[in-house]
Amino acid sequence: MGTNSDLYLIGIAVLIFLIIVFLYLRKISNSGKLKVKIEEVPESFKEDKSLEIEGQQAFEFNEEEIKSYEEDQELAILNLISVDRSMFDNDQVYGFLTNYGAILKNNYFSYQDINGNEIFRVANALNPGTFDNDTKTFAIVAASNLSLTTDPVDAVKQMIEFSVSFSEKFHASICDEERAPITKQMISHIESRAQDIARIKQVQTSTKKEVE
Repeated sequence: MGTNSDLYLIGIAVLIFLIIVFLYLRKISNSGKLKVKIEEVPESFKEDKSLEIEGQQAFEFNEEEIKSYEEDQELAILNLISVDRSMFDNDQVYGFLTNYGAILKNNYFSYQDINGNEIFRVANALNPGTFDNDTKTFAIVAASNLSLTTDPVDAVKQMIEFSVSFSEKFHASICDEERAPITKQMISHIESRAQDIARIKQVQTSTKKEVE
C-alpha cells in the first residue's frame, strides 16, 4: 500500500516538474520576439482608402531591369507608418534619407552599393508614390527586388537596419507589405527568401561560367 502511495506522489512530482519546465520554456520563447517591437497600427489604417500603397506589386522596376535576369520580381517590402498618423516633416525626411546615403532618382530615393547597383529604394507610400518639395505623407515604403540585387541577403539586412533607424527617428511602426505590424517570424521569412534567391543566383552564375 505504501509503495502505491509513493509511486502516486512521484507521479505528481514529475507532472508538476514538467509543468514548471513548460512554463519556463514558454517564457524564454516569448522573450525572444523581435526586439524592434513597434506600437500596433490602428485597424483603421488597413481600411483607410487614403493609405493606398503605390504599385507595391510591381514597384516601378522597369522591364529592362527585370529582363536582365529573366525571372519574376522577388520583392521584399516594408512599410513605415507614423504611429499617430501625423505627417512626417518633409525636410527632416529628406535630410535623414540623404544622410543615410540615398540618391534622389525619379522622385524616389535609391540606396546603391559602391558599384552603383541598387540595394533598395524608398518611396512615398501614399499615392502618387513620389517625393517632391510639397510631399505630405505619414507613410513611406522601402522595397528591394531581390532578383536584381548583387547580394539579396545583405540587401534585406540593410533594408531592415534602415527601417529600424527610421522608425526610431520618426516614431513610425514597421509593417509588412499588407501593413500589418512586423513580427520576428515575418523577418525570418524575408531573410529565408533572400537566402534562397542568393543560392539560385549562385547556381545560375556557376552554370553560366561552365557554359562559357
